[in-house]
Amino acid sequence: MTARFGLSIVSVRPIDIGVSRLSLPVRITGRNKRGKKTRYFGKIMSYSDMLTDRSIQLLKNVYLQIHAKRPLFGIFETTEEMAQDHFERLETLYRLGIPTAKPYGYYWLRGQSWLVVTEYLDAKPISSFHEIKPEIVDMVFRYLYRMHRKRVFHGDLKPDNIMVGDTVYILDIGHLQKDVPSRYKLAYDLACLLCCFLEFCPIDDILTLARRYYAPQSLEAAAEYIDLVQMRPDIHFNDDTKKKLLVSLHH
Repeated sequence: MTARFGLSIVSVRPIDIGVSRLSLPVRITGRNKRGKKTRYFGKIMSYSDMLTDRSIQLLKNVYLQIHAKRPLFGIFETTEEMAQDHFERLETLYRLGIPTAKPYGYYWLRGQSWLVVTEYLDAKPISSFHEIKPEIVDMVFRYLYRMHRKRVFHGDLKPDNIMVGDTVYILDIGHLQKDVPSRYKLAYDLACLLCCFLEFCPIDDILTLARRYYAPQSLEAAAEYIDLVQMRPDIHFNDDTKKKLLVSLHH
């Protein structure tokens, strides 16, 4: 950080941002060349993180195949590839005009560990709230719809990747296979986003907002992935809520 960002008196501290199973999140602070205190957000990705990611992606693909569905998730071969992909996908979001943490670069640390550096956001994930206003839900659906119109798919929507500050931010695009037809990736994204809000909003309100942007056919396709989404450790809803959501999606 001293060499590439011109910082002095650099401090690097791990931070808690919820379920972060594929990296070590850190807050990087220091003083720039003008002596002003400056903060960055970083993710340290290690070889063990990459192996964990591969295992999770493989298990999700196997689940889809068992249920006669097309595998969706890509697998990294190296930690460098994982860091580069993370950086480039954030760049894609940023260039689309979707509010996100501005990516600054990815850098080798040592061995097979890499650091991705982004803007530090003064914002909180929606997982830290008890209730979410309809305007926020609407804004996130609008952002996702804008992404989908440009054939950009997130692949890892969860409450910890939706942050609220002076605006609403979308973070950390996941790794989906490039050759998978768009309709499947869109359906999975939509299923994840619907489920992201189940802890914070009534189902009818969520679907009313989703229908502003997505056709009934898209919502019905999303229903096919709700069971898989429920298995994620970073999105929480019970079986009764799932049943109500599925009934609503098919009407």
